Amino acid sequence: MAIIMGQAAVAGTVQIFTIPPGACSVTFYSTAATGQLYLGTSSRLTAANGFGVTTTPASFETFPSSQGASVYGLNTAATTLPVNYVISTEG
Repeated sequence: MAIIMGQAAVAGTVQIFTIPPGACSVTFYSTAATGQLYLGTSSRLTAANGFGVTTTPASFETFPSSQGASVYGLNTAATTLPVNYVISTEG
């Protein structure tokens, strides 16, 4: 089991973190109270197809057969916004 923790500063569209292959749990949130930060698995992320990040932690789990994925962030605000993440692998 490994725990990966981090914080990324999001301005525009950037890759934030990579979900490793296999079963894991991913939790993320922002310390900035805004509705202008979105996450997704495509670099063509928009507010319409992204998941809105809030100050309340949100999480999901992947399956053992998961191939992993890059997670991108989109910030539509005029300032840089933080996103915090914790990934716990099951290995």
